[in-house]
Amino acid sequence: MKSSTLVFLASLQVALMGSSYSQSKWTLYEETNLEGSISGTVQQGRIFKTASGSIYEVTGLTLQLVLELSPEVTVLQNGIVFKLIVDGFEEPLLCRQLKASGSTSSKSGGGSDAIESTISGTFEGWDGETVFVLDNGQIWQQSSYAYMYHYAYRPSVLIYKTSGGYKLRLEGVDETIFVKRLK
Repeated sequence: MKSSTLVFLASLQVALMGSSYSQSKWTLYEETNLEGSISGTVQQGRIFKTASGSIYEVTGLTLQLVLELSPEVTVLQNGIVFKLIVDGFEEPLLCRQLKASGSTSSKSGGGSDAIESTISGTFEGWDGETVFVLDNGQIWQQSSYAYMYHYAYRPSVLIYKTSGGYKLRLEGVDETIFVKRLK
């Protein structure tokens, strides 16, 4: 889809939305693609990373079932609120942008509230008190009870700040868990 068509569709969609944000001024922030395969249920708390390196957490209420491969996304901004209009999704997603440590992709500046790294060595899931040793030297421990088996060698992780603490998202796994930093 051409850039001008996406901008027109994004503007039309914003104009037609009945939310309290429809009266506000949305500006184009970026046009890019979401990374990887997007499948399953999209709801509040889901994390998306764009090809440009921006990371977004869904904050608005939504419940959508999707299956898309690297879909195009138009990102609009209104102050600190972002709206992702994603090809193949039924409705736009209201989000907040996470600022990754060491990231040059964050255009809004400020401190970091997300850490991207990889787990050192082999990973075989979590079981309630799992310790995660990262390649960046940090050590985190699972602080919420959950059990999940998933084998991977040096998987990428994203640890991000929420109102309830820090959550860990593992590459290839939709479920997230709370973690606390040990080192």
